[in-house]
Parts: sequence; structure tokens; C-alpha cells
Amino acid sequence: MRERITERENPASASVDTRPTRETLRIINREDAKVPRAVRKVIPQIARAVDLAVEALGNGGRLVYLGAGTSGRLGVLDAAECLPTFGSDRVVAVIAGGPRAMFHSVEGAEDRPELAARDLRHLKLRRRDVLVGISASGRTPYVLGGLRYARKLGAPTVGLTCNPQAPLKKLADVAIVPVVGPEVIAGSTRMKAGTAQKLVLNMLSTATMVRLGRVFSNWMVHVQLTNQKLRRRGQAILQKATGASAATAARTLAESGHNLPVALLMLLKQIPRARAVRLLARNPNTAQVLRAAWAERARNSGPVSTRPLAKSRGRSL
Repeated sequence: MRERITERENPASASVDTRPTRETLRIINREDAKVPRAVRKVIPQIARAVDLAVEALGNGGRLVYLGAGTSGRLGVLDAAECLPTFGSDRVVAVIAGGPRAMFHSVEGAEDRPELAARDLRHLKLRRRDVLVGISASGRTPYVLGGLRYARKLGAPTVGLTCNPQAPLKKLADVAIVPVVGPEVIAGSTRMKAGTAQKLVLNMLSTATMVRLGRVFSNWMVHVQLTNQKLRRRGQAILQKATGASAATAARTLAESGHNLPVALLMLLKQIPRARAVRLLARNPNTAQVLRAAWAERARNSGPVSTRPLAKSRGRSL
């Protein structure tokens, strides 16, 4: 069997154990610099995956990550950030071995494909969801089992791997394969492969949420204002987007129940909280609602912000 690229020895780091600290770091840094270039080459495939995710979430489905070890942990990390950042609980993750595997090695879990089917049944995976199988080698039995289960259900599948010969590719409707080459430490895919996976998952979830209207301009308007730092951030967004004073922004944010989209609409349209809530409920695409209000305000009383706002092309969530 041909040695997979994620397991090969890297000539650039031969005898790294004999190098001075700075030289070791330079070797790692030179190898890490290859990762963004590899990810750039697979942007068309990432775009196709985003389209699948937008379609799934727009129809009431979910974006589901599945992985083992480092790959699984990266999926959990990305999914966990989507609720506080975008106010969406529709990105979820499953890791081989369950929650304990986030902090401890759960021996053998990744070798059992039937466990993935069990975990996805427990999650109640449906046809309207999209499953993203994450595996640096593209051979992890747990991930392959999960992709096979999703295909039987008729759910769209995405595969994320760094191995061009990965069996995972045959099970994915969209295969994302950033080829980063062998690792500085042979087989340690927590390094370049892990970095590539993190970049791709960031792009996938962020672009999906932008398309669904969870971002207005480049502001996190659905950020969960759960502490003082985030409330200050919400107030700053209010001021920048509406031209309101600090006092007005703070007062409106409090009146909105610390709901930033509601507060933005209250200020842009000069309406009470209840009406703002109703308007937002009619169209789940928050960016579209806010852009319309921003444009109306600009027509009636001049620009409310110096920031240029291009035309929205988002879908509804």
C-alpha cells in the first residue's frame, strides 16, 4: 500500500532534534506557510460546501461535523463558537468517543465505524442536514462509517482531508483536499493538517452564516451579549451603524433586552422594541432587514454611518 502523504517523513525537518531552538522554529514556520496556499487552491470546493450548508440550514437542517482525535476536536471548536458569534445553534459536532474525547484519548473509538452510525442516530441526523466528515488521512473508520450512514439517509456529505488518495473522497458529494504535504514531525497531523482543517472550517461556517444574513456588513450583529466586554462591543456596533451617541446606544441596547438586531432596528427606524421584534420575525435574514432600514433612513435623513454598505446577497436562515 502506498504510504499516505500525511504519514511521510519530511526531508525539510530531518534531524530536527539536533537543531537549535530558533532553527527548529524556522523549519516549522516555513512548513506552516504552505498551509494558506494549499487552502487557497480548494476555495471552489469550499464554496460548493457552503452552498450545501446554506441550502440545508435554509430548509431547517443543520451543519454537522464528524471527526476523531484532533479532527473531531477542531469540529467541536468551530461548532461551539457559532452560537456566541452568530446566534445559531444549527452547527453541531460529533467526536468519536463522546465529550470525554475532547480532553482525553478514548482508545479504539475511531476504529469502529458502527459507533459513528450510532452517534448520528442519537443526534437524529436527517436528510435535510449536511454532514462534514473530517479526517486528515481520509481513512478514519469512524468518519467513513458516518459518511456511509449519511449517504444511506440521503443527506448531503462533505469530506475534509489532506490526503489526495483518501477513501473518504468517494463518500463525499464535495471533497475538500488541501494538500499540505508531510508534517515536520512525521504523522503529527495536529500540525499542518490540523491548521488547514481549522482554516477550512472557519471559512465554511463563517461564509455560511454571512450568506444566511447573520452578519450585517462585517459586524457580528448576532453576537450573544453575555458579558461586559461583549456588551461594549454591541454598543460600539450600534454607534458605528446608526451614528447614535454612546448614551443613546447604551439606553437602546438595554431597552432591547440586549438583543443587538432589535436595538439596531429600533434606532434605524425610530420604532419601539415590540415593532422591531415583529419586523425581524417576518424575515429570518437579519442583514436584509437591517440593510433595508439603513437605506430607508439614509434616503430620509442622510447617511447614518460613514461605512459603505454593498448590496446584500444573503439567504434567509
